[in-house]
Amino acid sequence: SKSCREGVLKRVCPHSPPPIQCDPGQATKYLYELLYNDPIKIILMPGCSSVSTLVAEAARMWNLIVLSYGSSSPALSNRQRFPTFFRTHPSATLHNPTRVKLFEKWGWKKIATIQQTTEVFTSTLDDLEERVKEAGIEITFRQSFFSDPAVPVKNLKRQDARIIVGLFYETEARKVFCEVYKERLFGKKYVWFLIGWYADNWFKTYDPSINCTVDEMTEAVEGHITTEIVMLNPANTRSISNMTSQEFVEKLTKRLKRHPEETGGFQEAPLAYDAIWALALALNKTSGGGGRSGVRLEDFNYNNQTITDQIYRAMNSSSFEGVSGHVVFDASGSRMAWTLIEQLQGGSYKKIGYYDSTKDDLSWSKTDKWIGKWILFIFSFSASEQSRKRVIHLNEGGLVGAIRLKCGSEVVQGQELRESGYNLTRCG
Repeated sequence: SKSCREGVLKRVCPHSPPPIQCDPGQATKYLYELLYNDPIKIILMPGCSSVSTLVAEAARMWNLIVLSYGSSSPALSNRQRFPTFFRTHPSATLHNPTRVKLFEKWGWKKIATIQQTTEVFTSTLDDLEERVKEAGIEITFRQSFFSDPAVPVKNLKRQDARIIVGLFYETEARKVFCEVYKERLFGKKYVWFLIGWYADNWFKTYDPSINCTVDEMTEAVEGHITTEIVMLNPANTRSISNMTSQEFVEKLTKRLKRHPEETGGFQEAPLAYDAIWALALALNKTSGGGGRSGVRLEDFNYNNQTITDQIYRAMNSSSFEGVSGHVVFDASGSRMAWTLIEQLQGGSYKKIGYYDSTKDDLSWSKTDKWIGKWILFIFSFSASEQSRKRVIHLNEGGLVGAIRLKCGSEVVQGQELRESGYNLTRCG
């Protein structure tokens, strides 16, 4: 565009190379092509975590600020390793307080995990392991895979895993749940926790790498829980661009050639839009300050740390209302935000709650649905054996603690209600 060819903006809007599909190797090639060819760049804006890790670690050698809209790796919060990195996408560890909160809400004390072997997922699970220990919850089984999840899924089945956290990219998610279907690792005995930033119909997308039908995939994923950073301002108030979040979505949808549900990254679009605004405001602030100090953005070169420091301070002090919500960076350059909790019900995602980890505030809509039935047991604590006196079908209760009950001939885990003497479990 014209704005990319003229003025200072040409330094942050270089001739775009072809898509590199989050390939660090290709990213290295393009990075050095950009740095060793004119014009001089002043900001680098990578997308996914694997590329941001490489770019942000190298950037300080050229005194460059790095701003990402789609990187969630917890490792990127390390200011010693990535001193000039900012992101409008919060760290993936922001999901973990929400997961722990839900484990506690439903009284689950033992969970299992399966992850794709990448730094972002490994560091996220390391953080989760620390948090569940603090909450008195145990990760009993941890599996990982590079490209083929068949054996790890079989191991989950063999170890009788019931509450499972899965961390992997969308293409690998299809592979995992095709194996989940084959191993029958779904239904009323299992609860899966997944990442919420896949396309809405990710399990229906044609994928030649799997041999499961759409119906089989739909059956296998039913009922799973997702956690996702709130990326679109739910208040729908006017942002700094004078657009509401809904107006932004409508304008973007008109420009797409495909339906939003089929467009990977659609949910992150507000973060990308707000990243551009954060950059523009920081450069504008730097340009104003630079004028008074006799330094111009146009004078930047890769040895000029003074201008880099000015841009850093301007970015670090960002605070504005974007289409994704209030934009502000923490000490590590990461965005803070609420977490959205959804459940796949009847093949469609339904919002069931929000969690604000900074205030430990869980907003619950009581719209979660489960395969099977909730059954309430009333018994006397003084009795030598638990006696079932009454059966009531419930959808939800105020749950705390955990005990074990007999449900027919099967021993299952139940949850103790806040009222003394009431216990809840799932049977049937």
